[in-house]
Amino acid sequence: MASKDTAEATSGIDRNSGQAIHDPWTTYYRERLAGNSEDPPTYHENEPSISDTVQQLSEAARADGDDLPILEYPQSRGVDLSHYHERTGSIYVRQDIVKNYFDAISTKKDEIVAQLIQGNLVTTETTNNDGRTPLLAAIEAGHIRTVQQLMDFDADVNAYGVTGIISMRKYGKKPVKIQRTPLQFAAEKGYLTMVKLLMETYNADDSLIAPDGELALRLAATNGHKEIVQYLPSRRGGGWRRWKTKHVKAMERAKKACHGIYWFFRILVFEIPKCLVWSMPKHMIVLPIVHGVKWMYAHRAELPEKIKWWFKERVWKVIKCFVKDLWEFIKEIPEGTKRFVIWIWRAIKATPRAVKIAALWVWGGIKRIGNVIGTIFSRLFSFIHTVLSAIASFFRGLTLRDVWNGFCAFVHAIFVDGPKKLWEWICKFGDVTYRIMDTLFGCMGKIMWWLVRGLIELVIYVPKKLWEILASCGSSASSGCKEVLIWINPKR
Repeated sequence: MASKDTAEATSGIDRNSGQAIHDPWTTYYRERLAGNSEDPPTYHENEPSISDTVQQLSEAARADGDDLPILEYPQSRGVDLSHYHERTGSIYVRQDIVKNYFDAISTKKDEIVAQLIQGNLVTTETTNNDGRTPLLAAIEAGHIRTVQQLMDFDADVNAYGVTGIISMRKYGKKPVKIQRTPLQFAAEKGYLTMVKLLMETYNADDSLIAPDGELALRLAATNGHKEIVQYLPSRRGGGWRRWKTKHVKAMERAKKACHGIYWFFRILVFEIPKCLVWSMPKHMIVLPIVHGVKWMYAHRAELPEKIKWWFKERVWKVIKCFVKDLWEFIKEIPEGTKRFVIWIWRAIKATPRAVKIAALWVWGGIKRIGNVIGTIFSRLFSFIHTVLSAIASFFRGLTLRDVWNGFCAFVHAIFVDGPKKLWEWICKFGDVTYRIMDTLFGCMGKIMWWLVRGLIELVIYVPKKLWEILASCGSSASSGCKEVLIWINPKR
């Protein structure tokens, strides 16, 4: 192995502390690259299995007396780890091993998982680049045997790991990581067998509250996993955090809408008048006149000769160019008139196609209205049938719950499904008018359409932002009321 001086020279630099990293893996591989040992083992994508590579790494290091450290690898910084390159050190080898570790978990290669853990190349708490733990990866893949194997290697059944990221970029905030325990993640996914395994065999704690306030029970209820809701014990807690998480996002949306309204009125009331009344006259009229007067005063002795030269050279050229351009314009009038007539004729010829586009849109609306009416009547007849069947059977075959569900389906068809379908049809009006203008007038039609669209957006900008503020406040209030109901009935 290398001497102390060689190890210090070949070890890397910690990105956070700036101190030298005395890493036996780094020294080991660079010594072998320097020719002090055999060539380093390599890994290629087309190898049939990674088990041979893992064995080579372990045996070769132990043969030189290395103690393999428990791996705590840094985040990957966009480095392609599909091949082992000569210039890469142990950090990238570790990232490659961890990548293969999680690939083996997701593809149910339990032997490779066991070999990596037993060889001290990874642990049950090693996380991938996203912060996901091995248990969470096994649960996401739905592999019960892998979960049992990781638990046999003393994995922490209540450890938190990252399951997703909420982007807050449009609000100017950092992304928020969603953290879950294995039990919470299994309940969220709806894996009842895994929930029972974690609860009954490994004593997972279902009372743990995630940073965003979520419980295993609430995650199962939110995602509609009724069997898991019935199995899990009733738990209260996390309501304030859950409401705060939703409230923060709603308030950020309202804040952004208020900021947009502020800048709209600032530009309309202050910036545009300032530009028209002050900036443009100052820079286009006042300052040029002042500079001109100063220049004339500085060159007052030369001014008569310059005026004479300007009238002789410049003014005469300007007059000649104007007369020439006027004559060219007069000559182009017949050709321009011809092109205008051709343009009008093409628009007239394209009118049937434009009418067809409009007729198809209208026909689509009629069909949607018919479907909405049919759905409403269908739900109404179904509700009446449910009521009559319940009465006829004295509520033996059907319960009040079934009647209530039928009534809710009928009301949903009237106030939700119907308006939603009609709104989708109305939203196609912009696309239809765009195609019509394109068909009739081509590029000029598109320009006209975008001008009109810009004026409409300008008019509705403030009402739209006010609606966003109102909707955000309503969403926050609704979340608060929902949390109160959940506190009353945790299994709601």
